[in-house]
Amino acid sequence: MENSTHNSQPLIYEITGPEVLKDRIPLYEAIGSLREYMNIIDRTYLTLADKERLTKKERENYRIIGYRFTSGSLTVDMAIELVGMVQETFPFLMPAGAVGLWETAKSSYKYARTVLGLWSENKTPEIQQNINCRELVQIKDCNIEVHPTVVLNAERIEDNVRAITGYVKKGSIDQISLRDKNEQGIVITEEEKRLFVPDTEIDDEPETITVNIYRLDKEKRKGKLHVIEGMEPKDLLFEIVGDQPVEAYIDALKQDRVKVKTLKEMATNLSGKEYVARLQLIGLPGTTSEEAKLF
Repeated sequence: MENSTHNSQPLIYEITGPEVLKDRIPLYEAIGSLREYMNIIDRTYLTLADKERLTKKERENYRIIGYRFTSGSLTVDMAIELVGMVQETFPFLMPAGAVGLWETAKSSYKYARTVLGLWSENKTPEIQQNINCRELVQIKDCNIEVHPTVVLNAERIEDNVRAITGYVKKGSIDQISLRDKNEQGIVITEEEKRLFVPDTEIDDEPETITVNIYRLDKEKRKGKLHVIEGMEPKDLLFEIVGDQPVEAYIDALKQDRVKVKTLKEMATNLSGKEYVARLQLIGLPGTTSEEAKLF
């Protein structure tokens, strides 16, 4: 493994828990959580580079490599590698390059977890953004001094951290982590699951929007859809509520676009802004299901 100060940042990815036994690896949890960790690093790269997406050339020069897979607790030796781009890529960072990229990702998680932890204790974080702070994030009790880039990136990686918490399950997966040689990094347990999965409130007023339903579990009556019109276009989870026949939603899977009557399930993110966490589908306009008993 390359150990250059700037061009390579060694990391260790690990899942531990009763379900992770020798020669028995839970691939869904391993692949899913590892993908979200890689998304966190990708988003941090884009934040630092002030870009929306990675180009093909950048992907050739910036890579996340796995070197060795160890069974038992499922441990993977990894590294962030930058080829031909060090200080010039992220000019404000010290240290630069892959090390600075990791430090930003790690600091963004530390900031997010600290803020959510304080809120959970009914304490108000006192946040001072400082472009000239000695460290990317410094914490003393409720006082947080943080670089503005870390604040921005923390909001961008929040969904990915929340997704990783979904793979932690009591009696199965106790901990999922991505750490450096100093044992510091992004460590997810049941406690982080409690912090990062917010309480939600359901709007009282229904809205009719146009969506593409592309995934549906007919037994659980849940799935995923893409909003086309009526709200900000994005992918969202949904749940079919009330005494509605699921067959109408199965038919909707065959259509590119369909109108649904929905209640928005709202949550509050790290910055205190409300966002749509999930949609409660209460009917398909024009079908008998719209008139079905909801509760």
